[in-house]
Amino acid sequence: MKKNRKRQTGGMLRFSSIIKILLIIVLMVLVILGTFLGAYVLSVLKQAPPIEPENYRNQIKETSKVYDDNKNLVQTLVLNEFSEYVSLDSIPKDLQRAVIAVEDERFYDHNAVDFKRVVGAIVHDLKTRSLQQGASTITMQLAKNLYTNQAKSIDRKLTDIYYAYELESVLSKDQILEAYLNSAGFSKGTVGVQAAAKTFFNKNVTELNLAECALMAGITNRPEKYSPYNRGNIEPNDDLSKTEIVLRPIAEGETNNEAIISIGKQLLELGIIDNFEYKQIENSQLVPMKAVFNPVSKERQELILKLMLQQGYITEEEYNEALGYEIKINLGQRREKGISSFYVDEVKKETISILKDLGYTHEEASNKLYTGGFSIETSMNLDMQKKVEDIVSNPSHYPGNFTDEKGNPQPQVASVIMDPHTGEVKALIGGRGIVGSSNLNRATTPRQPGSSIKPISVYMTAFEDGATAADVYLDSSLNGSKLPYKPRNVGNSYQGWTTIRNLLRKSSNVGAYLVARDIGSDRNNKANTAYSYSRAVDEKKAATMIMENLENIGISSLVWPEDNPARNDMNFSALSLGGMTKGISPLEMAGAYTPLANQGEFMKPTFVQKITTSSGEVIYENKKEGKKVMSEQNAYVITDILEEVVTQTTGRNANFPRMHIAGKTGTTNSQKEAWFVGYTPYYVCSVFIGRDDHKPLPFYSTTAASLWRSIMQPLHEDLEDKEFEEPTGIKKEYVKGVGKSELIVEGTEAHFTNKMVRYIPKPKPKTNDDDKDNKKDKDDKKTDNNDKRDKSSKGKNSDYRGR
Repeated sequence: MKKNRKRQTGGMLRFSSIIKILLIIVLMVLVILGTFLGAYVLSVLKQAPPIEPENYRNQIKETSKVYDDNKNLVQTLVLNEFSEYVSLDSIPKDLQRAVIAVEDERFYDHNAVDFKRVVGAIVHDLKTRSLQQGASTITMQLAKNLYTNQAKSIDRKLTDIYYAYELESVLSKDQILEAYLNSAGFSKGTVGVQAAAKTFFNKNVTELNLAECALMAGITNRPEKYSPYNRGNIEPNDDLSKTEIVLRPIAEGETNNEAIISIGKQLLELGIIDNFEYKQIENSQLVPMKAVFNPVSKERQELILKLMLQQGYITEEEYNEALGYEIKINLGQRREKGISSFYVDEVKKETISILKDLGYTHEEASNKLYTGGFSIETSMNLDMQKKVEDIVSNPSHYPGNFTDEKGNPQPQVASVIMDPHTGEVKALIGGRGIVGSSNLNRATTPRQPGSSIKPISVYMTAFEDGATAADVYLDSSLNGSKLPYKPRNVGNSYQGWTTIRNLLRKSSNVGAYLVARDIGSDRNNKANTAYSYSRAVDEKKAATMIMENLENIGISSLVWPEDNPARNDMNFSALSLGGMTKGISPLEMAGAYTPLANQGEFMKPTFVQKITTSSGEVIYENKKEGKKVMSEQNAYVITDILEEVVTQTTGRNANFPRMHIAGKTGTTNSQKEAWFVGYTPYYVCSVFIGRDDHKPLPFYSTTAASLWRSIMQPLHEDLEDKEFEEPTGIKKEYVKGVGKSELIVEGTEAHFTNKMVRYIPKPKPKTNDDDKDNKKDKDDKKTDNNDKRDKSSKGKNSDYRGR
């Protein structure tokens, strides 16, 4: 017995020892695992970048918006996501409670992490061997939205928890809820409850009812699954007038068939889409589809309503009423219909430039443009823009109108309307029948300006150099002259001895050249007054002065000899007749005419007037500062001449009653471009017409002048007719030799008036004095730097014909 008892006792001791050893081993394993786990957690948290919870608002992206001059919304600048921030007091209590009920029942009780949900989620994930349930609280989801990402990983979960505690230590529960509701994704490229309300119901979030709130609250769990609508193909029996239409970007390799284009045509006729959207459908850029209510979102909504009832947020009556409410999808619009995007394209460019001036890098500025939540106030007059878009789209304005192989109407058009006193661009046309964005903007693309350059190149520079409207020149064929450049007038029509007024009024090519070459010279030098054509001139100096003047009034497309020695604009074909290497854009042309319309002050064309952040801080405001580039008196005299262009000569087609108008036509070689640039006391407007392939037009600049009138006349219907303001310092006096009165700026005098009565001799034998002088001139030119300059102008553009 004793022996057996000893054996039992020994066995028990051995078993007890084994248990102790096992416990020690388990404890050691747990310690080791805990050590490794702790080390792992610490390593993850060490890699987590520090955050500043108090600056959470800066982490929430918000879509910027563009407004017109009356603060009407023109376009929401959506790149990838549409987002608008609203304060918590603007979010219905029903929406707040619906989100809490389904996402985080104990939101106001826990401190960042709900451990009860965590245990339940761990058990579920272990059973299913997945990470399906994350037990994320609203605070953890906010951390994910602001600081981490959507990846399903333990590292991210640990980081979310860490950040959640930091957020809870600094922010109130209301701040956390507000930030979450403004940063959560709601499908279809929408972020935040305000953007979602506008996207799905075309309402502000404040207007949502209980049923809509519950539906919205259900989206964030799995946005694409619970989205309120899905896209569906439009069926032949669909009533398009009652169908919510979605325009989807076309997939690569996909093209719209005739049936789809026919649907687009019907949508256009119903006014559901505008002409620009129709063109994108026609050109296989967009596909029209219908928004179909998603029944799965309704199931999710019913679950949330039940949770709200169970948690005491709503009554039984409210629950039943919300269940029975018929949800209707009403898609909101993100841009103004009826206008192309060319204007807004320029607003984007200018905004990025402004932000860069404020210290942002180009990449930062480009990103902030879309996500900075800016309110960008522009100078666009929405009503004016729509009217001009409608006018230029009428094909009757373009003789020989046709559609090219790309589906674009030809010829194309560009027009810019601006206030010459402020620089504000009120309307801009970058093409007709084309939307904008990735397409060529003809308003900012240089084209050869022809004779429309003359007032701003030759005559503006000459008048500032002392020329007057009464200066006398010989408007005659230069074939028999010794001049190095021999332009011809259109139709070989010449006036003989005449004044600068008549040269500009009748757009003389010969006259523009002769006036240009005198710039910078002593006009009273006998070598200039005693001969038909001035001899003491420095043509290189004159050309340089003209180019400097053009750059001073905003022309950025000039090509200088140092840029391209072989082909540049340092020649009179380019500077006096408009046969330029690149040309001038309609936008810069409109700006260049502002000194004439604005008492000698140049106003750079601008689009952006003010930029305000979402917090109300004004970070930019256009000061509308001009630059004095010519005297008020010279501006008025040239304007007075250009009024005669409109009333008497090439610009007559631009004239309309009860308004003072000044302007200049321009037709280039082979009629490849047609221009009219003109102004009233209210607006300056440039009009360009030309084919994209640069082939000849079947008309002249008179067609551009007619289109200018069609654009400008309606805009002036309610405006008072007033004269261009005449400054002091101008006198109208009789000019001896010329035989008539002319406007003369005080301090200046008419030149070459002695030539007006001079007899033009026929060619004489080489022994006469004139031939000796001509021979001397020829010999002198062998060593004259101007000879090299003039030879460079003899080429492709040497007989450039402006009109």
